Amino acid sequence: MTRRPSITSLAGLGATALVLFACQGQGAFNAINAKLSDITEQQQQILNRIDQLENKIATMPAGGAAQPGKQAQQGPKPGQPDPAATYKVAVADTDRQKGPKDAKITLVEWSDFQ
Repeated sequence: MTRRPSITSLAGLGATALVLFACQGQGAFNAINAKLSDITEQQQQILNRIDQLENKIATMPAGGAAQPGKQAQQGPKPGQPDPAATYKVAVADTDRQKGPKDAKITLVEWSDFQ
């Protein structure tokens, strides 16, 4: 069977906490006020820094779309084949093939099982 605290015991506990808090004196309140002042100052510094960054962003040139008629040439990426180029791949008679040898398109699959 659990025991529930009575209303009078909770009220007594609250009164005790109030008395102990009041006994701390003016020094505790001064410490709290000093801490609040520090926090307020730090928040103001953060807000000032945010304002500086927003102003810096507002003055930056937009990196949006390119000017009409002046598109950057897009070539192949480094390490990638050029999609506009035609590559000649030698296929031996011993290689397994499907379809005619004179096909317009030849897909070559290669793997190395070492």
